[in-house]
Amino acid sequence: MNRFFILILTALLLAVSCEKETEFPADKDGRIFVSAMLGTDGKDRICITVSQPALGEEDATAEDVSLYLEADGENVELERDMDDKDGVSYIPQGIFSPGQKLVLRAEADGLPSAKAETRVPESLPHVTITPKIVESYRQDELGQPMPDYPYQRQNFHIVLDEEPEEGSYYGVQVLRKLVYYTVGDVPDYIWNDYAENMGVPEYDNLHVNAAPGESGSLSSIETELIVDHDGGPMRVAIGESEDGKAAIDVYVSVTEHLMRSAQHTIKDGVEELVYAVFELYEYKLKVFRLSPEIFHFFRGRYVVEESLAPIHLGFTPVTYTYTNVEGGLGMFGAVSMYETDWFRVN
Repeated sequence: MNRFFILILTALLLAVSCEKETEFPADKDGRIFVSAMLGTDGKDRICITVSQPALGEEDATAEDVSLYLEADGENVELERDMDDKDGVSYIPQGIFSPGQKLVLRAEADGLPSAKAETRVPESLPHVTITPKIVESYRQDELGQPMPDYPYQRQNFHIVLDEEPEEGSYYGVQVLRKLVYYTVGDVPDYIWNDYAENMGVPEYDNLHVNAAPGESGSLSSIETELIVDHDGGPMRVAIGESEDGKAAIDVYVSVTEHLMRSAQHTIKDGVEELVYAVFELYEYKLKVFRLSPEIFHFFRGRYVVEESLAPIHLGFTPVTYTYTNVEGGLGMFGAVSMYETDWFRVN
């Protein structure tokens, strides 16, 4: 009986000792959220939203925010993107050069002012891309490869003519477009049906390579850091060293060359091909050098997403969201880009 009483008392003391009251540091005001990856091609935009205050009422919207951008101390004109139906965004009127310092300021009545800085990365050196088919595997619930379920992936092995250094971050996007090639004389009424659907570029889906490494497991930060940029997936990575050069791999689904239409004839008892139409994809790769803010923002967001656990378990670790926007939220970064011509994979 005494032992039972002691056990109950000990349990109650442990339960009480584990309780801790904590004040939640909630914002009474909303904050300006910035999302921008400015490059050297003049096609990028700065997207603005306003976070909802945890306490109090919303005092401003993205429509109320005024933006100011400088490049090496010179004002850069910003034009509202009226084609953006999903939010508020601005297009810088000008092309930035490697090494330029960019400073963004955002202001709105009722909201804390926001400021962010970045520097345009140096241009990329010579880039070599080698396509090949590799064997990969399905993954189990823990992300580990399942050798009993192999399949193939199209791999693009990218090598940059520079040694990877600390603070060197890269991004890769793959675009593809459907094309047709012909054999023989294809009648116009046949060819016109295919020509209508030819040559429309689209972003290809990127996949994790589930082939086991030397340790037999995957490094999630290195292999799964696939984010969205400009409407398509982008692999964000630290370049691995290969013979003193930076190397990156991306993986897409394998596409086959298919015969879509054909006609044969019999001549002197021998079947001959009159015409044939084949379908295949051409590819284009965009390779980016990323400013550090971009990598840390996406990596931080990935860590937050991967650390989430059912709230009732009580084991969700404390995480943070990286931002380089002082007084606000989000990410303000810059890139330099190398873009290949369209090419076919044999």
